Parts: sequence; C-alpha cells; structure tokens
Amino acid sequence: MKKMRDKPTIAEVARAANVAASTVSRVLNGGYASADVKARVEKITQRMGYIPSPAARNLKTGRSGIVGLVVETTQGSWFHDLLMGVEEELSDKRLSVALCSLALTGKYDSTAVEGWISERRVDGVIFVRATKQERPLVQLAEKVGLPVVFIAPDHTYRTGYTVRARNREAGHDVAEHLVELGHKNIAFAGGPHASLDTRDRLQGVRDGMNEHGLKLDDRHVSFGKSYRPASGIHYAEHWLSLSQREAPTAVVFGNDEMALGFMRTVQSHGLSIPDDVSLVGFDGTPEGALWWPGLTSSAQPARKMGRSACREIFARMEDKEQPEGATLELPMELVPRESSGPVPKSRRRGKRSKAV
Repeated sequence: MKKMRDKPTIAEVARAANVAASTVSRVLNGGYASADVKARVEKITQRMGYIPSPAARNLKTGRSGIVGLVVETTQGSWFHDLLMGVEEELSDKRLSVALCSLALTGKYDSTAVEGWISERRVDGVIFVRATKQERPLVQLAEKVGLPVVFIAPDHTYRTGYTVRARNREAGHDVAEHLVELGHKNIAFAGGPHASLDTRDRLQGVRDGMNEHGLKLDDRHVSFGKSYRPASGIHYAEHWLSLSQREAPTAVVFGNDEMALGFMRTVQSHGLSIPDDVSLVGFDGTPEGALWWPGLTSSAQPARKMGRSACREIFARMEDKEQPEGATLELPMELVPRESSGPVPKSRRRGKRSKAV
C-alpha cells in the first residue's frame, strides 16, 4: 500500500522560499514583509499545499484566533453589510468571528459575552451600537486586558476606539437637498432619542435649514422606540391625522427601515410619493433602491466601518499602548432617488381625507 505523504512543515516551506521560518509565519499571519518575499512565500505555500495549524499558532501566541462581535440584534441590512466588512478583514488574518445578539429572544441577556470576556475566549470585542447598558461588559474587558472597539455607539465611551459616520454632516446634506427642492415645512422622525446617530442627524438637519433662514418646527420632531419599520408606521399614522395645511411636505427619517415603513403605510391609503410627501432616510440599504419609488438616502459606509474596526482591533492586539478614546469618522453619501421631489403644488384632498 502506498504510504501517504506527510504534510509539508513550515521549515520546508521556508527552505523552498529561501527565507526564515519566522518570515513564513509573519507572512501567513498578515505581518509585514516586502512585496517580493510575500509573493514568493504565498506561491510556495500554495504549490506545496502547506496549511498552517490555527491551534499551534494560537497556542504559541496565547490567543484564541476569534474576535467577538456584539450587537443588540442582527436584523437589518445595515448590520449585514457591516458583518461582511468584518468577515472580509478577519479572513485576511485567518481569524474567526463569534457573534452574539444581546436581545436574541426579545430580552436583554449578556451572559454569553460575559463568558467570552472573563474566560478570554476571544482576543478582542467589537461592540455595535453599544448603549449605556453595555458599560459593565466594557469594564470587564478593560479589567482582563481585552481590546475593545465600538461601531456607531449610542453612548459615549472614553475607552477603546470608536468608528462612526459623520451623521451631523449627513443631516446637513439632507436638509440642503430638500430645501433646494423648495421644502420649508420639514419633519424629522428619528430613531430612539438615546441614539447618538439620531441626535447628530437631527442637529445636522437643523443646521442645514438654519443656513437658509428656516427653522425645524419642534412640533414636527419625534423619536421612535426603535429603528425598525414599526416606528415609521407609527409616524405615518400621526402624519395622516394632520390637516393638509399642517402636514409637513417632506419627512426625514432616522433610517431607511423607518422610511420604508412610512412609505408602505401612506401608499396603502392611496397617497403618492413624492407627489404628496417627500421622504429621505439614512443608511443606504439595498431595499431602499429596490422599492418604488426608490428611497433617497444618505448612505452609511457600513462595510468600510466593519473593516476599519477590525484593523483597529488587530492594532490593539499587537500593541497594548494604543491611545484610548480615539474616534474615526467616515463620510456618508447622499443618494437622491425618486422618493424626494419638489413641493406639491396642491394636495389631493379627496384622497387624503379618505385616508384620514
């Protein structure tokens, strides 16, 4: 019987590539090497079929090879894009991601994450849209020396590293867009009041309107219980109850999901968008482009945010002296579509009175 050939060792790969074994290890683990050396090592490992042992690597480094990703809920396209960015960056380093939803069953439960941290089953933790409720988890991570990174937190943490979007700037751009279309009576229906993203977007809308001598009427500023479509539906019921004269001609929503919930509701009452009301959301989710009319939205670079957060976790895994409390703010891009148009010359009272 033919004897099965043993798998090549890292020493054999090093000899074939004419480099040290430590150089092979550094290349395979994403460390620095010249372009020529990196290409040569990768070509040799592929040709010889060398597969590094994660267990051996982790035993040597004292790491698990896993990064924890903590989020309240995994629902929503924005998070899916973010997760894609995280996975892309981790795959380059041959690391894995452990995912935990804090409200998976509808009730807040941080037990799993506490176990990750206290038992050091992860090498670092990325918190997505962390609230004040996650402070004990953050403090526990600090205590055991695990690096922490936040993506779009809804609470100000002065530790770790934060990656977020320029929400105030984005809100300003949305206001500019609507004012240029002739809108003066604009409403803002945001996510939860505790959300920093919502408050920054609101302030940006105020700033943009103020620059044109307009004021965002506080009577038309509201906050939803969540960023889910149900909050948009709830605001639609309120908007439909207003008189023709009172109802804002444009509504800026905390995110795309809320805007789509509103859109479906008013359309079911026989109204047309943007003929009766213009809509703008935030996040730039794929659903917004597929709906009709297409949703005007300020796109958040979720995928890039995920990759940036991972790169910072790597840096902190390698260097414990990284500065605390630093923030990276990424720009958002306004994507105009059919849901925003000029101020209606007249509203179709017949249809609206039927809706109300």
